[in-house]
Amino acid sequence: MFRGVFAMNPTCAVCGHRFEREPGFFQGAMYVSYALGIGEAFGLALAAMFLLAPAVGLAGALAAVVAVHLACVPVLFRYSRVIWAHANIGTLDAADPARKAVIRTPARPRPR
Repeated sequence: MFRGVFAMNPTCAVCGHRFEREPGFFQGAMYVSYALGIGEAFGLALAAMFLLAPAVGLAGALAAVVAVHLACVPVLFRYSRVIWAHANIGTLDAADPARKAVIRTPARPRPR
């Protein structure tokens, strides 16, 4: 799906599915990214409060949380787009060839 840290391929190399079906399609991924970021920051804050703050103080723990959170931003960006794309596979038009390639029918049992 990705060809670089922030650059996306226009289509899937395997099935040809077009990732951005309309301008602004991935705007919804911002909400997924926000939810992931809040959860990740909350977890980091709890860990820092109990593990780092007693040893390095509140300012050091806060600096560590900010540094780790900023390092995780590219991962959150990528996974929010992947989650958004997977959540919207079902919204493809039934006549779209990408839907036929992505949503496969179950395998038939072999005759004996």
